Amino acid sequence: MTGSNTKINTIKSFNPATKELLGELPIFGKGHVTQTVGFARRAFEDWQLLDYSARAKKIARLRNIISESADELAELISKEVGKPKVEVYGSELLGVLDTCTWLCGQTEEMLKDQLIQLSNPFLSSKQSVIAFEPLGVIGIISPWNYPFSIPMMTILMAVMVGNTVVLKPSEKSSLIGVKIGDLFKKADFPDGVVNVITGDANTGKYLSEERLARLIFTGSVAGGKKVMAQASENLISLTLELGGKDAAVVLPDAPVEWTAQGIVWGAFTNAGQACASIERVFVLKGKHTDEFLKALETETRKLKLGPATDPGTDVGPIIDEDQLKKIEDQVNAAVQDGATIVVGGKSRPDLGGYFFEPTLITNVTTRMDIMKNETFGPVLPVMVIESEDEVVDLVNRSKYGLTASVWGKNLSRAEAIARDLEVGTVYINDCLFSHAQPQLPWGGMKASGFGRSHSKFGLMDLVNIKHISIDAPGGGPRSWWYPYTQARTQMLRGGLYLMHGSTIGARLKGFGDFISNFFDSSKK
Repeated sequence: MTGSNTKINTIKSFNPATKELLGELPIFGKGHVTQTVGFARRAFEDWQLLDYSARAKKIARLRNIISESADELAELISKEVGKPKVEVYGSELLGVLDTCTWLCGQTEEMLKDQLIQLSNPFLSSKQSVIAFEPLGVIGIISPWNYPFSIPMMTILMAVMVGNTVVLKPSEKSSLIGVKIGDLFKKADFPDGVVNVITGDANTGKYLSEERLARLIFTGSVAGGKKVMAQASENLISLTLELGGKDAAVVLPDAPVEWTAQGIVWGAFTNAGQACASIERVFVLKGKHTDEFLKALETETRKLKLGPATDPGTDVGPIIDEDQLKKIEDQVNAAVQDGATIVVGGKSRPDLGGYFFEPTLITNVTTRMDIMKNETFGPVLPVMVIESEDEVVDLVNRSKYGLTASVWGKNLSRAEAIARDLEVGTVYINDCLFSHAQPQLPWGGMKASGFGRSHSKFGLMDLVNIKHISIDAPGGGPRSWWYPYTQARTQMLRGGLYLMHGSTIGARLKGFGDFISNFFDSSKK
């Protein structure tokens, strides 16, 4: 909680478009983290007892507060991470508001008790009920690239099913994280239901070492590996949403200009700083290939780079100097290995912040780092491929498996390719949009992580799926209880063949063995 000489250590928040200092927040240490988790655990005792309708009323109130604060929130998000406001309203705020509406209307129905009918006649006296119960304290370590929508959509789902939450926002977007906590307070959520702890990587480490019911981490592969190691001591269950190197497959019949517009948006929205950004384009060779490559160039050249304060800005800044340097290094290495810069390719310090031009690259190879590892910036490498089998192999060869997209008029062909791709989501003729849709599952495979957020499947990661078996007492011992006897063995053997014999004769013999031993099966 404090540094040497009792001085409080702080993190500083900067506007990446101007390098302006926006504020300072405390770096909380282990003691404060443990105290906060304990506070959330105590709040869970009462919060879990509320029914869905009571929790839905709180979320409905929160929805109204977010709606009323939309412009204020857009200003803060735009300043702290450099996002154009059109992207804030579309990708940060709308998805959260939709999540509130969806949860209030659907959660109780999705998580009501389920009665399971058992097919085995030996168990005919039993009732089996599946109940969905809250887990406890959920830890959330969220990223800076979608600093409002990613943590908020997860928090909303967690608290709606009865959990409490401790959020550790990215140190690069901590002001937004604190604002999230303020919104829940303003909506009259009880103290301790939603808690925010600011800090650096050590603060996140302390949270992942706590005895949480579940830990949800969104970030880099390297960060995910550290979180797994830190959580392993207490066997904390995890949801990890990590990096991506998402591919777009362009079929020969894809509409040229329309497809180019979609792919350029998928590559450069949020300055390419999305885990599901299009970072590889594979164009199946056809008679319109050259025309399509020219359309990509034309659409990329149209983009306006600048600060979010300019309403005409399409592509904003990179989050900080370190990330800018990584992008520069990857692009420069590709050029040294023979790649061609068609558009862009340079940083723009003259704009006053951390800006990198929207960049289109051709003549790339799969050996280049820019085609293998996540860029997380406004860079779009393109390859022309001869065959469909080759393109599927190239997409699946990646260590990542978050999303991909297939573009073309022949929807049957596009779907056939989509089903062969090893990813969590495949879009046909679009990209990225589904992350803001609460009804749709989000998550990947391979190095992109595991577990799911959003949708009914995401809710399942936030509850204990409990089986309750109900049976009346009495009537003698169950057929599988002691004492073991020859008659009981023959009865069960007969029952097995009666239900599962491969021929009519075997089933008839099984029926005879079952009946003839049934009344003697409980005798010694």
